[in-house]
Amino acid sequence: MKYDEIKAKLESVTQLSQYVRVSVEHPLELYLGKNEKGYLTLRYNGNFESVKVIGTTLIEIKQIKTTNYNSILFSFVSNDNFALFYHFCEDIITVTETYQGNDGYIEIVNRFNQWKKMFTGSSKLLNENEVLGLIGELLFLKNKAFVIYGITDGLNGWSGPEPTHKDFSYKTEWYEIKTINSFKNSVSISSLEQLDSELNGHLVVYTFEKMSPSFFGVTLNKVISDISKELQYDTDRDIFFNKLKQAGYTYNEVYDNYVYNFIKVDSYFVNNNFPRIKAKDLPKEISKVQYEILISLIESYKED
Repeated sequence: MKYDEIKAKLESVTQLSQYVRVSVEHPLELYLGKNEKGYLTLRYNGNFESVKVIGTTLIEIKQIKTTNYNSILFSFVSNDNFALFYHFCEDIITVTETYQGNDGYIEIVNRFNQWKKMFTGSSKLLNENEVLGLIGELLFLKNKAFVIYGITDGLNGWSGPEPTHKDFSYKTEWYEIKTINSFKNSVSISSLEQLDSELNGHLVVYTFEKMSPSFFGVTLNKVISDISKELQYDTDRDIFFNKLKQAGYTYNEVYDNYVYNFIKVDSYFVNNNFPRIKAKDLPKEISKVQYEILISLIESYKED
């Protein structure tokens, strides 16, 4: 069941404590509706032994035992940002569409525990520059790191959200990711360590054009959603959501207003001849340096 179908089904429920089944073809008894308080709710009915499940500030958990079946209800207690709950429902429904085991309850609870990281986090929003920078790192992760190193190693090598010097590092390879608007002709190097290394590396520059919110382009929420759908293992999802949290990201519809048209991506080989400032070349009295590199003057270092 797709996002729009889930939204429409939830909006069709007008009464309290009313639920409609997701699909009679779905292997699990999943229902969408509203609980007794009017909160949007995903409900699962089945024969299972319940365990303690801790909710969040946005998701209230209620478990019910009857003579015929047990239920677990996930209710969204916020008055806005409903898209996050729609995506949660979509994921739970989709991931269990082919379920053939004997305990769908555990499958659902484990999936919710992965999602808890998206329902908690900093209430502070990322600014536009931070949004754009994170989009660049995520696109590199999805389109390059996963392809070259595999999903698990690709995730483990992503250190952009962490207090390290390089955005991505794999054994003897490192990558620094920069994301710029199409009108810029330079990239900013905010610290010496970003390009300073005895090992050769890569400067990867993503170029975007900012568009109106109505444009069907690249958004932070969409890129994150696409990546999360590729992660088959819970351990990988744990790593991914933890790194997003470190980057200061918590799902918010506000990020859908930052829409970009992808223009191009260029990679530059950073070797001993590449124009950069190294710590060893500076007087010891200088502790911090920031500088900009003109893109038009490093064409000879561009990689295929």
